[in-house]
Amino acid sequence: MSEKLVIGKELKVKYSGIFDLNDMYRKMKFWLEWHNYGPEKGMEKMYIERIKPNGKQVEIKWVATDEASSYVNKVIEVTFFVIGLESIELEKEGKKIKTKKGDIEMRFTAYLVLNVDDKLGEDLSMTNKIYKRFVLKKNIDSYKIDLYDDLIEFQDEVKGFLTMQQF
Repeated sequence: MSEKLVIGKELKVKYSGIFDLNDMYRKMKFWLEWHNYGPEKGMEKMYIERIKPNGKQVEIKWVATDEASSYVNKVIEVTFFVIGLESIELEKEGKKIKTKKGDIEMRFTAYLVLNVDDKLGEDLSMTNKIYKRFVLKKNIDSYKIDLYDDLIEFQDEVKGFLTMQQF
């Protein structure tokens, strides 16, 4: 039976202002693919768009998985909440630019999935328990550190994108 070890739960990034949701979406997806959290089965698990009087409301959920080994998967989940998304036109250097403005909140969660393919079986024998506790522990600790580093780096990239965007 698979086991889930949560490394970081619902770390948040909030932003209110002008941003390009499509560009941010592409850059975040590229970052995940570049770091082997590939979309083999598709990352996007949910996409809901509602039209409200104060602008669009968008909810998106991604589940990105890195198959670190045959025993361990590293998973990063991202949930987007966008409120009041509306199209605007800006003028920059005499040119009109179409973009969006609104409020966005993103929540990042990371966890390891152990015993992915039920390699050790549900009913662990004493040998398997010893193997898991002593032999795999060092590898699991290494995966925890890697995943935490990836999560923080990814969150920092998103913050950087939102704050560095110049219009």
